Amino acid sequence: MIARGAAPVVAVALAVAGCTSRAPEYDGIGNWRFPHTRLQNIKEGLCQPTDLSDGRKATWCFAQRPIRISRDAKRSAEVDLYFLGGEPSAPLIEIQLKVHGCHEDELEQWLRAAFGAPIEQKPQRAYWKNSFLWVGALMPSDPGRCLVHVLPLSENAEIDRLKQL
Repeated sequence: MIARGAAPVVAVALAVAGCTSRAPEYDGIGNWRFPHTRLQNIKEGLCQPTDLSDGRKATWCFAQRPIRISRDAKRSAEVDLYFLGGEPSAPLIEIQLKVHGCHEDELEQWLRAAFGAPIEQKPQRAYWKNSFLWVGALMPSDPGRCLVHVLPLSENAEIDRLKQL
């Protein structure tokens, strides 16, 4: 028998116990996280100033440590990072993955494992979105090469531009 004042507490505990927890959503890829990674955090590779397609000043960092995109470690992606501005506190605004010798089905499988089912799929294109970021995969972008753009949701104009490619 449940004590008189304990019934609401037991009901809440049962309701919480019945809830299923969702897996945490990604806010970046590898060591690069949109709300946290700043230009000052980049310790390897090369960085140089660049202009974005909308005229904003940015910093492009390339020759980063590649990331593995296949379970058997045969395939990896080159990583380019883009930061808004050139000051050390400049925030990360794009992670770009370049996959040479790309097998589209393998890349899509990797993206589905990380981000779930795409929100939209077209021939040679697929898009994912969660609470933190948007992913656009061009499979292939050139013969034998796939390109994956990962952007924070705040980059609406760039997301719209990439959808038109």
